[in-house]
Parts: sequence; C-alpha cells; structure tokens
Amino acid sequence: GCKHGIAVVNGTVSLRIALIAAGIRAEDEVIIPPYTFFSTASAVIESNAVPVFADIDLDTFNLDPKAVEAAITPRTRAIMPVHFAGQPADMKAIRAIAKRRKLIVIEDAAHAHGASYRNKPAGSLGHVASFSFQSSKNMTAGEGGILTTNDTALAESCRSIHNCGRVPDGV
Repeated sequence: GCKHGIAVVNGTVSLRIALIAAGIRAEDEVIIPPYTFFSTASAVIESNAVPVFADIDLDTFNLDPKAVEAAITPRTRAIMPVHFAGQPADMKAIRAIAKRRKLIVIEDAAHAHGASYRNKPAGSLGHVASFSFQSSKNMTAGEGGILTTNDTALAESCRSIHNCGRVPDGV
C-alpha cells in the first residue's frame, strides 16, 4: 500500500529513523501509548525528543484519541500510535487531530503485518510507518525492520539517515 519501503536492521532503528527523518528535534514531544514495548519510548528518547504518554482505550488497547488531544502541548510534533496486537488504532480520529494540529503521524506497526483499517493496509495510514521482523512478531525474519511511506521526500530522508548520510544520486 506504499510507494516506498526502506529495509533497516530492526524495528527500533526504524522508529528512530522515522522520527529523525520527520524532523523531530531535541525537546520536541511525541505522543505515544503507555501500553507498548519499551522501544516505542526509547526510540523517541534516542531521537533526543520527549515521549508523552496518552492513555489507551480499554476496548482496543490502542491510543485513545481523546487522550491524545488532551496531551498535546506547544512542543508536540508527532503522534506515534501503536497498532497493538495487530489491531490498528483509530487512525481516522488520530489523522484528523494530526491534520488540525499540523503533527506528523508515525505508525508503530511492529505487530500489524497484514492488518488493515477501513480497507487500507497498516503501514500506509500515517506519514511513515515502522514494521519489525524480530522473532516475536507476526512475520519474522529473526530480526530486521522496514519503513513504509508514500512521501518521496520522507523516504529519501529515511534512506539517507539509514545509509550514513548518503543520497541515491550522490554522496
């Protein structure tokens, strides 16, 4: 469902690359759920940003859009929904919040291989998405990850960050 897929070493690295490529900088805030694997938060910290926890919806275990809205501050730059256990988050509501507030949406789709939301595949619902192929995932290669996006400029930035600053057409 995306124009671009960038293979990387693992899902945690793919989250960090997505954050940096999306322009997240030191002290920016990224809204994440508290109920997830620690890599969701550690990737934000590794990007020098601040993870801000917004509560989950107890029926889905995914980010509650109302909690996301309440967690937004002037320093918020991104929302990182986790499609928990392969069930996509309420992306219609999250995208609407992001559009209204001019925020980036980075999908943590580590467990959402093959999942869909309103007939669109997980990984194509935000600005960029991260998948993991670690041994506990639904689709595994023992390790590895991939970034997916339809945004060519974002894909080029992800490729450059992953490849020591190199760009496809030169150094």
